Amino acid sequence: MKKGFVIEQALLHHLQAISEIPEDIVIPPRLVVTAASGERLLERLESQEAPNRAMRELFGEDPGPAHSDPL
Repeated sequence: MKKGFVIEQALLHHLQAISEIPEDIVIPPRLVVTAASGERLLERLESQEAPNRAMRELFGEDPGPAHSDPL
């Protein structure tokens, strides 16, 4: 097989899969971070703050008592 054919087939399969997935599930492949939001992100990362209940639930961890932290 030629490389161009393989790439074309892969793209066709990818496009077909994207068309079959509901629009609300497709996540854009690019994330735009402004200077201000980047600074806030760095501050949060450096603070070593424990994950909130929503994050623990997202990763399947026990969220603990309901009063421990807000969503």
